[in-house]
Amino acid sequence: MNSRSNKPCAVVVLGLVASLATAVQAAQTILFNESAAFECYQAALHGQGSEFDIEPCTTALEHQALNPLDRAATHSNRGLLYARIGDTGAAMKDHDRAVRLAPEVGSIYVNRSNTLVRLKRFDKAMDDLERAIELADISLAHAHYNRALLFHRLGDRQAARMDAERAAEIEPDSPSYQRYLRMLRLEEEVSAAGEADPEVSPEANPDASPEANKDTQAEAP
Repeated sequence: MNSRSNKPCAVVVLGLVASLATAVQAAQTILFNESAAFECYQAALHGQGSEFDIEPCTTALEHQALNPLDRAATHSNRGLLYARIGDTGAAMKDHDRAVRLAPEVGSIYVNRSNTLVRLKRFDKAMDDLERAIELADISLAHAHYNRALLFHRLGDRQAARMDAERAAEIEPDSPSYQRYLRMLRLEEEVSAAGEADPEVSPEANPDASPEANKDTQAEAP
């Protein structure tokens, strides 16, 4: 742990949206106060993605004495920022490093899954979300929500509703999960009535500012 803080560093978790944009949902794992790693976390949570946002992440990785978990979180956060500026190659390198350093942290898999969705590697994205769900840590609701969005994207509405219900059960106070669940139920009612699908789409960002699980997307710094 960095000597500047006794608090853990935080990974931002992002969720997919139907348009495959990214919405940031917060899933704390690590928090540095007054450090480049903490600035990186804040950029992943609130930034729109720019070289300026990425700079503190690189500074932290190159100059801070980070333990493996903090280093993994910082790679994951930088991966989110790279994805937002369209550099998915650099994003995947960071996400893969994060997984190698902290394979027990669910939010890291959630974040990598979002970049995999950007690359249309849906099977791999699903694998990462399933791994995050198996780990059942603080990012569990985000993982279920993101998997619901991915199932919905792939046309499996029943599976999407089951995951949406699980996310809402884990975090019943999340208005975004509740809205998305209502949207799925409305779609089912309309479909059962033999009508066209309603013109509604899920909230891009549950409980967070834009984009990351926000690019506004569901990912996680």
